[in-house]
Amino acid sequence: MQDIARGQQAFADHLERVLRGRTLDDLGWAKPDDLTLQVPMFGTTAAGRKDLYLLQLYFDHYPAWPPGAQFVNPLTLEYRVGQDAKWVPQSNGHQEIAFHTDYTNRGQLICCSLTLEFYKVNHSVEPHLVWNGEKQTFAATIAAIKRALVPPYYAGRFS
Repeated sequence: MQDIARGQQAFADHLERVLRGRTLDDLGWAKPDDLTLQVPMFGTTAAGRKDLYLLQLYFDHYPAWPPGAQFVNPLTLEYRVGQDAKWVPQSNGHQEIAFHTDYTNRGQLICCSLTLEFYKVNHSVEPHLVWNGEKQTFAATIAAIKRALVPPYYAGRFS
């Protein structure tokens, strides 16, 4: 069952822990409301080129479930299937994560057991990889995504 108030409180508590005295501005993050966090991320190619992305996390089912996550167009702060694919990174061969611009006609999917959408599409997952809201925070989600945005996995933008 969804408990938005619990999600807001857990997000606020976990955000304070993750910041460790820093501010959102120090990290370049934005919190447009009590259930949303925007995190700039960079994909780095083997040649050293860096591509900027904006990850948006939603905390409406948190902490029982991981945050919802999607890459958004940094100009519109939305993701439109068929129009905004270039704002989603490509990553190849990573065992933990994959990015899809339109997964089985359901929209963007960050295919990782540390995102809410992974469970919404009823993806199978090994028991040791299942989200544990008692032990994990959204920092695990961000860290997992970052691991796929470096060589040899990061392959540039979708076109």
